[in-house]
Amino acid sequence: MISNRWKDRVNGSAFRGGLAILWVLLLIDSPVLSQALMTRTDQNPILSVNDAPAWRSVHVANAAILTPTESPDGRWRMFIRGSGYFPEEGGDPADHYHDSIGLLYQDPATFSPRGPWKEFPGNPILVHGERTAYDGKHLLDCTPVWGTVPGGRNLLVMFYKGVSYDHGACLAVAYSADLGRSFEKLSGNPLQRFIGPCDAIFHKGLFYVFYGDLKYDPAKGKRTDKLKTYLAITSDPARFAETPRQLVLDTGPEGSFDSLSVHGGRVFRIAGRWYMVYQCSRRHIDYPDRFHVAWSDDLVTWTKVTNEQPFFQRGPSGAWDEGGIWFGEVFEHDGILYMYYEGWGSGMPGYDRRRPYQPGGRSQTGLASVSVDKFLRWCGQP
Repeated sequence: MISNRWKDRVNGSAFRGGLAILWVLLLIDSPVLSQALMTRTDQNPILSVNDAPAWRSVHVANAAILTPTESPDGRWRMFIRGSGYFPEEGGDPADHYHDSIGLLYQDPATFSPRGPWKEFPGNPILVHGERTAYDGKHLLDCTPVWGTVPGGRNLLVMFYKGVSYDHGACLAVAYSADLGRSFEKLSGNPLQRFIGPCDAIFHKGLFYVFYGDLKYDPAKGKRTDKLKTYLAITSDPARFAETPRQLVLDTGPEGSFDSLSVHGGRVFRIAGRWYMVYQCSRRHIDYPDRFHVAWSDDLVTWTKVTNEQPFFQRGPSGAWDEGGIWFGEVFEHDGILYMYYEGWGSGMPGYDRRRPYQPGGRSQTGLASVSVDKFLRWCGQP
């Protein structure tokens, strides 16, 4: 939510004309780019706030997919972040607005990436805590993974970003023993202040937890670094705080499309290799205009794809996703890679998409796709 603005006063029409052109160029969040690899479907947004349940009637975003091979009962699951009002809680109306996490599902025999997704009747399944809690305001960035925790219990582990009224954001975790219908938050939450999850992979008995960190200094009230992606590897999510960390995805060279922020990386595996779709920007910390891809053979060492063609970018001015795009969740189905993503915009003419989170905008969930073969060629893989 950080942006730079330049203001100059210069006498002379020639100077004013030149500066006007420079002003326009500086305020554009991304350069004019070639056609992206991923193609949007014609039904977007796939999940809209129109006629949605109250808990996701303001925003609906951060989709996380568990495929049938990742689910013990063979169902397709989508965990989603929804924003809405809860006036039934009483008290100060200013405290009624919250982000929560809910569950949608499809049966494998009739599955379609385009939906419809069925609403779990118990939604939302993960809600805010008490007003003074680490997640008393919002729960964001749902990151589910099936895994084995100490004691040999096979559980659905949900990492998420908790937001409090007084202490900002944090990384937190909750466990489910009933296939994601209900969760119990870890008593030791938060795991760490001022960071948020990207993705989590359970591999060979270990949790690989990817998260974003801009080295926020609470004493100074500001970040001390660019937004980068880090990794913690642990057998026990509850011991995250004592787990060694390492930088796995750095920002690009100054002026490049990912020179200020690389975050929100979602990981998937195809053709024997791991891939990460990450959101990025050269102008904003939390208003990315583009997705790019990195690959890895071991989940630890990541290499960015070198291809000038964008993997995906925000929609044109006036589109529903004209502003920022976040969390590109990719999965394979019948030889096609599908990607759910969060898009911000108004869909109305005249909306100022250059400035993050302008009034009139909202987050909804879109869908794009590309064939597996075309994706691998784009990555430069044989």
